[in-house]
Amino acid sequence: MTLTEEQIEEIKKQIFEQTKNLPAERRQQISEQIDAMSPEQLEEFVKQQMSPGKEKPQKGIFRMIVDGEIESKKIDENKEAIAVLSIKAISRGHVLIIPKKAVSQIKNLPSSVLTLAKKIANKVVTKLKATSTEIQTEFLFGETIVNVIPVYDKPVSLNSTRHDVDEKEMSEIYNKLKIVKKPQVVRIKK
Repeated sequence: MTLTEEQIEEIKKQIFEQTKNLPAERRQQISEQIDAMSPEQLEEFVKQQMSPGKEKPQKGIFRMIVDGEIESKKIDENKEAIAVLSIKAISRGHVLIIPKKAVSQIKNLPSSVLTLAKKIANKVVTKLKATSTEIQTEFLFGETIVNVIPVYDKPVSLNSTRHDVDEKEMSEIYNKLKIVKKPQVVRIKK
């Protein structure tokens, strides 16, 4: 089932209505999270919330990305995290580093997650010609993630304006940043 624009707007309106009694900061955070979802992600979110007999906790959007249930442009990974392109980017080449196991507090973030962020930051500067990058943690959907935000001509932060990244731009950036696995050379002894 594919949601129409009207259905998407109605779902967002209903979610915002349900959050009206929350503190303003939390409402703003939820609003940004919902706005950052693609129509497919929003549809999956709604399906999860409406599923009968919720005996186990619902899987969050980042768990679904890590498990490959939601399509993403994965550009790198290590044993503790994956790096995917953001569909709601602050700047060209914005990358999310998602821990493979959900982390609720920054202090529990494995060091290899930040190591991957630094590796991606260097690659973004080299491949996308960014002047620098901002590496910032963020708490979204009950999880801590790391943002690698390229800086080009003006300062950026998590509060900067986000934009939808179209498929053409996403593919172009992905092709520049993805890992190219080198074939292993097998030596045969005589």
